[in-house]
Amino acid sequence: MRKRSLPLTYQMMLFSSGLLCLTLLVMGLVIGYGQAVQTKEALASKASLSASHFARMPLVAEALEAGEASEELRNLAKSIRESHQLQYIVIVDMEGVRLTHPVEERIGQHFVGGDVGDVLEGKTYTSEAVGTLGPSMRAFEPVFHQGRQIGAVSVGISTEFIDGAVWESIRSTFFGTAISLMLGLLGSYVLASRLKQTLFNLEPWEIAKMMQEREAMLESVGEGIVAVNADQTIIITNRAAEQLLRTAGYQGSLTGEPISKVWPALTLEPQIINKEAVYDQVVQLGQFDMMTSSVPVIVDGECVGALVTFRDRNELDAVMKQLSGVESYAHTLRMQTHEFMNKLHIISAMVYTESYDELKEYVEHLSQNYQKETGRISAHIDDVAIAGFVFSQMERLERANISIELRGARKWPTLDDPVMVDRWITIIGNSLENAVEAMVGQEEKQVELTFEVENGEMVYQLRDNGRGFPQESLPVLVEKGVSTKGMNRGYGLSIMIKAIQAAAGNYHVASEPGVGTTFRVSLPITSHNQKTGDEQHD
Repeated sequence: MRKRSLPLTYQMMLFSSGLLCLTLLVMGLVIGYGQAVQTKEALASKASLSASHFARMPLVAEALEAGEASEELRNLAKSIRESHQLQYIVIVDMEGVRLTHPVEERIGQHFVGGDVGDVLEGKTYTSEAVGTLGPSMRAFEPVFHQGRQIGAVSVGISTEFIDGAVWESIRSTFFGTAISLMLGLLGSYVLASRLKQTLFNLEPWEIAKMMQEREAMLESVGEGIVAVNADQTIIITNRAAEQLLRTAGYQGSLTGEPISKVWPALTLEPQIINKEAVYDQVVQLGQFDMMTSSVPVIVDGECVGALVTFRDRNELDAVMKQLSGVESYAHTLRMQTHEFMNKLHIISAMVYTESYDELKEYVEHLSQNYQKETGRISAHIDDVAIAGFVFSQMERLERANISIELRGARKWPTLDDPVMVDRWITIIGNSLENAVEAMVGQEEKQVELTFEVENGEMVYQLRDNGRGFPQESLPVLVEKGVSTKGMNRGYGLSIMIKAIQAAAGNYHVASEPGVGTTFRVSLPITSHNQKTGDEQHD
């Protein structure tokens, strides 16, 4: 059994959410990194600006000249440090000794971090180092007085504070990303649900299975099927339709072509415009007549196209011919039954009136006639079904004033295969029907039937004195729907040949206008499906 995948809704949600997560992750990282860099640069600028302003204060120069910071300077440094959320503001002399520090015990000690050397050479810069208060980002600014450097100012911002500021700056980005992700998941669910409704709540594997089943059904139909859209452009054809259209002479592509180009005689305007179905209409396709039925395809009250089914009219007429043959056989059996019942009524009346002498004579008369007729047939045919059929056909022909003669040296065996019996009945029945029609209008009508067994084959031959036909016209007469009676009538010969070919047999037809026709058939006998007449009488 085919392993089914996840439902379409889940697949779309997983795919879209995965794609959305990847997109938002990349976007969040890029934006977050940019904001982090901007935040650090802003804090570095803030530290540099604070150091620059503080270095230019007169109190700083006075402290460096005096070698110690005044109380006012210390309070000012503390105030600026707290108001600007700085880790420290330190003033150092040219020896790197601190004049101010948040921790008073560290005033007078050397500056820690190893990054103070450049500022004592008059350079302005920022750096990151670990001091006595922990890791920090530092801004250095030299202090000049009367054209000479007398010290420097360092302003530090705690790395922990910087990390907090960076997180605060990118937190909104992550929050927005999370909201976007949830909205994306919701949107993908809604989209998948709508798509599922559009697909009639079918999963992709179910749609694929339905398409395969549809193709199998289309190809299994014996009739040609053509579907067109509202513009009368072919969108679907099955194999039977392609074969019929190719046989009719159209060799171009089918799908995507206008139906008027492929089949000019077919008109679909009533079906598409008026939404009317047309059944059992004969439409010419090349040199063939097709029996067509076309119906509009309506979706939500609107005609979106039409579906045309068609079949060669000759094939349908052949089927009707076969059915009429069966009906004729059944009619003959009913006539025999009726005649038999009449005879029973006569016998019953004689018994009732105690006319035993007349009854005896009547029964002897029936027996003699029956033995005469059945004896004629049983001398040539052992198979009960075939013999009964030939007997009924002979009665029908004799009532039509047709003289029948039976011939044959070796009689036919009994057949155990009902298919072979049916084939012989088809051949005999259609050949007799053709002979009767060939003798219409004649005063003298003669039929000669030969039943023979030769070289392991059952041989049947019919010879009539009908009107006949030129021998060179035989290939044309073999075609479906062609006979000496005109077009679309002669299916008997075609049906017989089909039965002969199915049994791997042979046939020969000889005819001469005004003289008659001889039809000879031989079908093989296999040892496993028959009993010979000699075996039955051993």
